[in-house]
Amino acid sequence: MILNALFLILCCFFMMISVLLYFHYYSTQLSCGLNTGKPFQAMGFFMYAEQLMFIMECMRELSYNLFRNSELLILLMECIAAFVLLWVAFRLMPDWKKNRRQGRISSLDFVKPSVPEPSFTKKDWRSMCIITAMYAIVSFHMLGSTSFVNTTWQPADESTDIILESEDETSFDAVYAIYNEGDNNSNPDAYQLGFHNINVYGSSDRKDWQKLCTMEGKGIYQYKIYEGDWNYRYVWIASRDKNDTITEFALRKNDHSGFLNLKVISESDPSDTYPASLIIDEQDKVPLVPTYYEQSYFDEVYHARNAWEIANGQRMYATVHPLFGTNLMALAIRVLGFTPFGWRFAGALTGVLMVPLLYVICKLLFHKTFACTCGAVLLAAEFMHITTSRIGTLEPFSVFFIMWMFYYMIRYYISSFYDTPLKRQLQILLICGILMGIAIATKWTGCYSAVGLAVLLFANLIRRWREYIKAGKVLKDPEKHTLNQIRESEHIRKVFVKNLIITLACCVVFFIIIPLIIYVLTYLPDHVWKDDTWSLANVWKQTMYIFTYHKNVDATHPYQSVWYMWLLDIRPIWYHISTDGNGYVHSISCFSNPLLCYGGLFGIATCLIHLILDKDQKAMVIVTGYVSALCPWLLVERCVFSYHFYPTSIFTILAIVYLIDQIMRNAPEYKKWIIVFMAVYVFLFVVFMPVTCGFGTSLNYINSLEWLGTWHFG
Repeated sequence: MILNALFLILCCFFMMISVLLYFHYYSTQLSCGLNTGKPFQAMGFFMYAEQLMFIMECMRELSYNLFRNSELLILLMECIAAFVLLWVAFRLMPDWKKNRRQGRISSLDFVKPSVPEPSFTKKDWRSMCIITAMYAIVSFHMLGSTSFVNTTWQPADESTDIILESEDETSFDAVYAIYNEGDNNSNPDAYQLGFHNINVYGSSDRKDWQKLCTMEGKGIYQYKIYEGDWNYRYVWIASRDKNDTITEFALRKNDHSGFLNLKVISESDPSDTYPASLIIDEQDKVPLVPTYYEQSYFDEVYHARNAWEIANGQRMYATVHPLFGTNLMALAIRVLGFTPFGWRFAGALTGVLMVPLLYVICKLLFHKTFACTCGAVLLAAEFMHITTSRIGTLEPFSVFFIMWMFYYMIRYYISSFYDTPLKRQLQILLICGILMGIAIATKWTGCYSAVGLAVLLFANLIRRWREYIKAGKVLKDPEKHTLNQIRESEHIRKVFVKNLIITLACCVVFFIIIPLIIYVLTYLPDHVWKDDTWSLANVWKQTMYIFTYHKNVDATHPYQSVWYMWLLDIRPIWYHISTDGNGYVHSISCFSNPLLCYGGLFGIATCLIHLILDKDQKAMVIVTGYVSALCPWLLVERCVFSYHFYPTSIFTILAIVYLIDQIMRNAPEYKKWIIVFMAVYVFLFVVFMPVTCGFGTSLNYINSLEWLGTWHFG
């Protein structure tokens, strides 16, 4: 019966996600057609899609006028639908009995027995699924376009010329250009990447040429727009660097209704592998007004590029992080295509999975459905979580595996090899070690949290050693103890040394050898080295390159911050701003929910007090994770940003849940104030959504959210 119920939940959930993705795909395709002024036809659904888009645009306009958030009404409808669907599904399911697991009891007062793992109830599944589904709706909404230019031209010689002709109109007021990475494998001496002072000229007769612009600058996968007022039939593109690349080139009509129809009439060598026609073969994919939705922003210029290189078997331009997370992005690109949606999908999905994972961790620590629900909501409505999950970078993967490895270490930490089979404990440690290896192979911040694993591991072993010593004292004075106490003491004295040696020996394998193997193997499918292949020596060379880069980087940034600013939410990092064709402003910044930061200070203080006074196990776990994630940044002198607080924010959430759990245990009459706190927390998430998710709003609204002088969103 339970399996049938779970099957019903999964069917409803995936049906909902399928409907949302179906709508997302067709609305995106229609948007592309409308933006470029070209007709859209797909499977005969044009009229229905057009009517649907008209309704959606009306809802966006109404939502903007009411809330200064163009997407809020749509999101509310989708979230309410998901809530009702899942609530009804759970109501139709029969109740299942709680599988109460009896806690182990020791006859010795100095022995800390294993804590039984909690059982999930119907309420747990309902809360977890509803929160996860609602967060997924927000996370995937307007994540990125499913259409993007991909075919890239690159010159065969140092000096290459292309002449284009407009087939109808000749007046235009902007030159659009964008570059992707070219075929690096075809040029072993350098990388095919970027605009290197490409001059663009215009002419009406192909004799008198006037310079229009010079295409230059950084920003892969980002549109460069050079505005003016021109009337020329012919355009000459002069490339003087063999490493140039142009993915698409377009000329915007004066009335902004679309782009001129262009054709190639002259090029240096039409037989080239990469003909000039590649720069005008995807005009229907060029947006008239590009925003974050249609192009890259912030560090996507690095991570999306590396993922594309892996997905296409190209030599990698540069990488300053391990590659497991990048390989996950590459896998998504292979499946979904190289588009903003494709390179952001894996991170967004990982962010969704983090919500139920945190619920499970809370269940392991606190056992209470209310506390776990609060924890999941705190993560789902955390600004930094939604922002970082929606950008194509490595942070979601890193934090996800840090959470997962801590889950297994917590399971080990609350168990004892005196009353739990050693084989079972070793299985838990093995999985923990594998996850630790993956976390480090994703980003080196996993090393920081790995120290926390070691602290919990040895804290458990030291506790068993103390019990071993005290058990010896019991056996020295058997007259003062019961028969059960003597037998338990004999068991402790008998198994401790053997279990300790086996555990330590296995930990060398689990937490040193296996992570090293995982780390070096993650480089196996990738072409990191120009003229060489994978080898242990090359992996070591790349590792030292990463270390040297991060050690010596001396760059500065107007939105950099330091660790104590993260605790007080002082300095967000501003990622992006743009204005779309409807006049909506799209701004994206990364920082924490203010209630998380300031509530987290009280939560951590509570954990410290109970750790010192009561030696509370839950407090020990939270403080260890918090300190191991945060303290290394106290020693870092390079330029860092608010998103480096992301791993610490997870343990900040657990600290707040710990405080909530203490209140519910000692003063349950204050539950209503906890609910008020959670409601305000979610309210802030909704209020700040336009500057954390990039949804359409106004510049005045953005400025009204700059509550501190150090906050800047537009």
